[in-house]
Amino acid sequence: MMNILTTGMGWIDIQHGGLNRYFADYMKAMKEYGHTELGLVVGPQGASIQTDLNIINTTEATNHDLLSRMRSVQKRSFQAVGSFQPDVYNPHFALYSAMVTRKKIPPHVPIVTHFQGPWALESKIEEKKQSGVMTEVKCWLKKQVEQISYRRSDGFIVLSQYFKQMLVENYDVNERDVHVIPAAVDHERFHPHPNREQLRTQLGMSANQPILFCIRRLVRRMGIDRLIHAMVDVIKIHPESRLFIGGDGPMRAEYEALIGRLGLSSHVKLLGRISNEELVQYYQAADISVVPTLTLEGFGLITVESLACGTPVLGTPYGGTKEILQHLSNDLLFKDGTSEAMSEKIIDVLNNNSFLPARETCRQHVLNRYTWSRVAEAVTGLFTEEIEKRKVLKT
Repeated sequence: MMNILTTGMGWIDIQHGGLNRYFADYMKAMKEYGHTELGLVVGPQGASIQTDLNIINTTEATNHDLLSRMRSVQKRSFQAVGSFQPDVYNPHFALYSAMVTRKKIPPHVPIVTHFQGPWALESKIEEKKQSGVMTEVKCWLKKQVEQISYRRSDGFIVLSQYFKQMLVENYDVNERDVHVIPAAVDHERFHPHPNREQLRTQLGMSANQPILFCIRRLVRRMGIDRLIHAMVDVIKIHPESRLFIGGDGPMRAEYEALIGRLGLSSHVKLLGRISNEELVQYYQAADISVVPTLTLEGFGLITVESLACGTPVLGTPYGGTKEILQHLSNDLLFKDGTSEAMSEKIIDVLNNNSFLPARETCRQHVLNRYTWSRVAEAVTGLFTEEIEKRKVLKT
């Protein structure tokens, strides 16, 4: 087995988000497979990480700015090279690994990077209403940081064919160096509830009330505004239906105002940030989860989380969402990302005019394709190959 030095972004119990959840579950899976991992993350100053995994919060008392946080990851990484003696260096977030230079990593140690998304492009999309020279310059600088991290990598892991294509086309990475290993879900945590009727009562939902659930960071590219607009037509046909939206972000106030302006206050509720326990409960209680993301959906962890709980998912036909759902049924995909396409499909499903897989089928789809044991096995195989390649380079 291997010593794996891995750097992430934040820790899931402190900072919510898909990348952080993936990182935590990935660390656990690799440990259970038999590897020894050291994970470096950047958390709030003084925050302690309560876990039995080998995770270090690199933030120091002097880390008041971004550059200081980057340097703290660099410092801890270089210390780990000597004390931990990794067989593989496995960064997950380009920004915090950018200052960990190749010359400080022993030549026999391969660098295998998890590409979790185009940081610069995501920023550009979110800041499009603030377009200008400064925005363009910031996005250009972010891409240069990404390029620094990617140029020194021996290989890459992506979670979907969509992100493989993006990495090759946007970052001039050789296609043969990019390996698609889909993400997974903790299927023991995310599981069907033994008594959904009781759970729904606990959450204030009636037995026959159609419940839709969406969990997303409240930013533009997630398509939340279009889903809210779609509910106007949905409640005309199914006035008893309710949409619960979990998550927080910069668009929350604007979406609250939109809900009020459309007269949907009794039908659409923004839950804000919810706990991991509440997340599971809403998946379990819902009749349908909705993924309305418009672009840059590299995998769609929420899709497999919901399916693992037995809850079918309706999603836009883009990126990782499409790759997951089309293997279950193309009927689960909206025609496109418009609010009209969303309302049409939701109404068809609630009218029983569109196919919806059984809850047992949804969970089995996850168990067949998206378990962490499969991920750990595939990643281990890739790391082994890259270690052997480095041995050849040395001789």
